[in-house]
Amino acid sequence: MSIKLAPEIEAGLRSEAAALGIGVDALIDSAVKAYLRNGTSSAPRQVSSRGREGEMKWASHPDAQFLGKWVVLEGSRVIASGSDPKQLYEGARARGDSSPFLIFVSPDEQDSFAGGWFS
Repeated sequence: MSIKLAPEIEAGLRSEAAALGIGVDALIDSAVKAYLRNGTSSAPRQVSSRGREGEMKWASHPDAQFLGKWVVLEGSRVIASGSDPKQLYEGARARGDSSPFLIFVSPDEQDSFAGGWFS
C-alpha cells in the first residue's frame, strides 16, 4: 500500500526515524501498533440500528406539494424541503440528526431518489 503525504509530514517522519536510528516504515509500524494497543478495543463496536419504515412508507406515496423538491424526513414527517440537498442535509445534521433521510421527489418518476453526503 502506498500513501501520499504532505511534504512537511514526510520530512517530519524521516527526521523522527533518523533520530531514533530506524527506518520510516519501522517508525510507522511502531506508531500503529502503539495506537492499536492503547487506543482501541478489540471488541466489536455496537452501532444502534434505526428503522426507516416511516420514511419508506412516505417515500412510496409522497405528498404532491413536494414534487420536484428535496425532502428531509423523520418517520413520516417532513422536516425540511427545498432545492439544495446539501444545505438540507447539513441543516438536519446541525439540528442533531446524525443520519438524515433525504430524498428527491421526482415529478417524472414513480420512485423517489435517496441520496446524501458522508462527512
